[in-house]
Amino acid sequence: MRKNLFFVFLLSGLFGFAQSNCNYGAASAQTSNGENITTGGDFEYSAATDFDVEARKVLTAKQLTFNVLKGSANVNSVNVKILKEFQGMPGEVLHTFANLTPTSQTLVYETGEENLDAYKITVTFPESFDLQKGKYFIQIQAKNADSSPVFWEITKETTRKVGRFDFTKMNAEPWFGGFSYYDHVFDIIGNCNDTGEPEPDFGTEYTQGTVGNNYETGGTLVGRSLADDFIVPDNQKFTFTKFKMSTLQIGNVKYATINVRASQNDMPGELLYSFENVGPKTENFYGYHTVQGYPLDVVAADLEFEWNQPVELLPGKYFIEVIATPQPFTDYQRWEATSQPGIGGFSYTSYDGGESWEMNDGYNFVFEVSGFNKPYLGVNDIANNAISVYPNPVNDVLNINSAKAIKKVLIYNAAGQIVKNSDAVQNNKLNVSELSQGVYFVNAVLDNGETKTFKIIKK
Repeated sequence: MRKNLFFVFLLSGLFGFAQSNCNYGAASAQTSNGENITTGGDFEYSAATDFDVEARKVLTAKQLTFNVLKGSANVNSVNVKILKEFQGMPGEVLHTFANLTPTSQTLVYETGEENLDAYKITVTFPESFDLQKGKYFIQIQAKNADSSPVFWEITKETTRKVGRFDFTKMNAEPWFGGFSYYDHVFDIIGNCNDTGEPEPDFGTEYTQGTVGNNYETGGTLVGRSLADDFIVPDNQKFTFTKFKMSTLQIGNVKYATINVRASQNDMPGELLYSFENVGPKTENFYGYHTVQGYPLDVVAADLEFEWNQPVELLPGKYFIEVIATPQPFTDYQRWEATSQPGIGGFSYTSYDGGESWEMNDGYNFVFEVSGFNKPYLGVNDIANNAISVYPNPVNDVLNINSAKAIKKVLIYNAAGQIVKNSDAVQNNKLNVSELSQGVYFVNAVLDNGETKTFKIIKK
């Protein structure tokens, strides 16, 4: 079996109304390659692949299928764990199922290698379980009746996918991977249930970005902050939900802190929003490329990040800042840059955590900001929909005044995690005394579905 396996992940979800059947997974490309997941021998092998439960859905998981490469002996038992994602990697174990007996194992195709063909293994969970919106990992181990090895099948590198590149481990060692540019073949099957939450009306889908020029160069992500600008058009309000960046790497980005900054003198200025230690929701592999002046070919990969809390931006110029945590094979970890024209001005680098910035004269980073645009309200309409919060900084009680009724209020910390959820604001007041000191974002949802977001400081 080859050790360096590269492929990309295809996520398929069949969504519908409450109690609709659905599955999340990656389809086989008949690669005849796989990752060792053998248990019960001298070494304990396992691997993990990820999937995402979307907003306003609850997955009730009932069954799992996955493809393996093995000999003629049956798989005797399977160990499965469901883990919550943490900083882009497998984290807390939510559910453990040990020594599951497969309900079926079916030949899928012959590989042409001696004593090694592809089989689909099906296991039924002894009890179903629910998964809310978020990213999860499935960890699998398998044991053959004759103690021969079992390999979890992978797909091709040319497959476009949704998800992270996969991870592996041996014995009790830490998770290793995320930079092998492949995923495993599986389906987690159950019901997708609607939560009943209304879909917010943010407006018309909108994307803005800078296009690359054949991966000509990049700015290093190791030990510094990188930033580039984007512009919210006049007379529009931009609800910012996703950020995609193109990277050149030998290794990968485990997670990153993504900041939105105001523009001050056409440079990165005041910090407006911060999402700390966010793992990419998706990664896509775009091949190996030669970089001038570097002795090795490097991997091109797109990383897409998604916010738990949408960010509302009014017309003007802003900067997107990336502070990455790479997991390198080498020190080559770059945000792709281009000498072609980009949005606004050139990109910037900071060596002191954003206190000061140096222009990368002649170069823009390659990225996309995505979300929704809505016409920006005129002065009279703004008065009719006015909402304000005070005092700021706040100690115990936050006053929230609105010309229209408030349906609920969500408060997020700087990492984008919900720390307070209130379905009602009594007498325009919200008690925040239990919050720790720091920066928070207040998201007020009006009865008409419109949302307003404010940054506050808790004393």
